[in-house]
Amino acid sequence: MKLRYSLLAAAVVALGFSGLAQAQEKTLRLLTWADYAPADVVAQFEKESGYKVELTLSNNEEMISKLRATGGAGFDLVQPSQDRINGPQTEFGIYKPMDLSKIKTNLFIPSMLDATKKNTTIDGKVYGLPHIWGTDGLVVNTKLAKMNDYPDLCKPEFKGKTTLRLKRPALLAFAFASGKDPFALYKNPKAYGDLMDEVGKTMIACKSNLRFYWDNKDQVVNGFLSGEIVGAMAWDTGGWKLNTQQDEFRYIAPKSGALGWIDAYAIPAKGKNDAAA
Repeated sequence: MKLRYSLLAAAVVALGFSGLAQAQEKTLRLLTWADYAPADVVAQFEKESGYKVELTLSNNEEMISKLRATGGAGFDLVQPSQDRINGPQTEFGIYKPMDLSKIKTNLFIPSMLDATKKNTTIDGKVYGLPHIWGTDGLVVNTKLAKMNDYPDLCKPEFKGKTTLRLKRPALLAFAFASGKDPFALYKNPKAYGDLMDEVGKTMIACKSNLRFYWDNKDQVVNGFLSGEIVGAMAWDTGGWKLNTQQDEFRYIAPKSGALGWIDAYAIPAKGKNDAAA
């Protein structure tokens, strides 16, 4: 009798695992940025594909941390910036290569596809595909401030009235504004480190000008609308959103150049549903 009940229990457990596996097979676990998976797009995808989407919002640093902690498990599709794929994959092995034969590459903008493939190829295998692109530049309240390059955020008259992200793009932007090309020094770690140290001193001296460090677009938008800030190094989309509300808010490509970026698609090393991805 005990054997019979044990077999029944085992059968129930097996059925439970089978049901769980089937549910997992019909689920896309997506780790992405805010605004990258609008509700209507998710609904359309679910309707057309039959997959259910489990959505987790994140950013570059969190994506890498989550995947590193699990060895690339927990998600089926992630969307890091293209420059956050090669290094983390080489160091931590958190992604798996793309099977390009299963992807309609003709649907991508050719130049974006070529650039992203080039920057995410390791040992002949492609680990990333482009999703969306944009720029970092200056957002300015043109009624209250005049700015044409990143160092203008640090002018004494704007003390406590500007903002930027405490991330690598800010260092790169101020390096370009100083007349240097940080990308040209990537193959010379000492020279690159010396340049970043130099830029770091500039950023430290600028700290009293910063009202806050921002983490998401809404913080920038709200800071301008509340009058807390008059200038920011920020994404173009934040500037355009503000401009639709009040004409004095403008997105400006700085004198030393706006920084371009591409956010991508990547498949985690231990993702369970490549077909959904």
